[in-house]
Amino acid sequence: MMRSDQRRGSVLGALLLGCLSVWGTGCKKEQPQASAPVDAGVVAMADAGSPDAGVVAKVVKPLRFSDVTLKVQGSRVAVTYTLTNPGTAQGRGEACLSLHDDQGMVIEAKRMGGITVKGGTTDTFEDTVSLGDASWKQARTVMLYTTAEYGCSNGAPLATSELLRLLPTGQPAPADTAPPQRPRASAATDFEVSNVEMRQAGRSADYFLKYTVKNVSDHRSSGSGCLRAYVGQQQEDLHHLEESPEGDFSLAPGASETLTEAIVFDNDQNWNRVTVMRLFTSPFGCADEADADNVGFQFMKPESIRAPVEEVEVESGADAEDITGMDSSDAYEPEEEVPQERPASDDASPESQGN
Repeated sequence: MMRSDQRRGSVLGALLLGCLSVWGTGCKKEQPQASAPVDAGVVAMADAGSPDAGVVAKVVKPLRFSDVTLKVQGSRVAVTYTLTNPGTAQGRGEACLSLHDDQGMVIEAKRMGGITVKGGTTDTFEDTVSLGDASWKQARTVMLYTTAEYGCSNGAPLATSELLRLLPTGQPAPADTAPPQRPRASAATDFEVSNVEMRQAGRSADYFLKYTVKNVSDHRSSGSGCLRAYVGQQQEDLHHLEESPEGDFSLAPGASETLTEAIVFDNDQNWNRVTVMRLFTSPFGCADEADADNVGFQFMKPESIRAPVEEVEVESGADAEDITGMDSSDAYEPEEEVPQERPASDDASPESQGN
């Protein structure tokens, strides 16, 4: 079966939320203990006297990746791969792709697509995933694996396949490549914001935010930006009127990244009401509340930025109405002028002729 899926993965915050504490190379899903050991390739049979006599027990084995190709297309990566199921039980769940830095730390994890492979068979898949430009540039290795449904953010600990480590070129990773590492939890205090710029494209409804975020911690940290808008600075104005997600980032210690993101309000007319802006950079962006550790970067909204102005379109053609309120039936046709005779001069009167 061949398929071509384009599925978007969850935001970076979900990666941290779902991480467990067991990481390492070659991790496999623990199997339930059988009453007797099952040799590789042997099907376990139930005891003849048991109620399940004659029923074949399904053998679960990790899936295997092969024939993998990676093709970068801008901010998207097309992945073609074959999955082999060496067991007898059907393998199903999700295929995942994660990017790792030179220390093996996870930069970004994405769901490629759903998979189903019957026992003893192989199947080939084609998927396309969207990745941040900065994430791909930082990546030193790519890891492919399968998990149960909604399990891509858990990474290696709950993988249901062998872990395939590749270079970004698609070639096998060297044997001395750093193993995948469990990421440390990020905090709002890991990030520092600077060089904030806000602009509006003319008087349109297109607004943009540009900012630089730096990781000031001693470990890789991932997070998201969130812009919140307020009416004023008084206590009663502390609840934001609007908020807009402003990009994701994953940064090594001391690294920084400049992002340019669109600003989207639920009601564009609120641009005429808000005056104070606060940009938050935290592990889960707009899902995080403001608190003592997550105070945000505050700045005033530029006076030049206002609610969009809708242009009035002028109709043309037969449907257009004249500004006088007249239509074609009211057209004015001037009457033709009739030439009039010039009156006789006084000099030509009879009285003057008799003198």
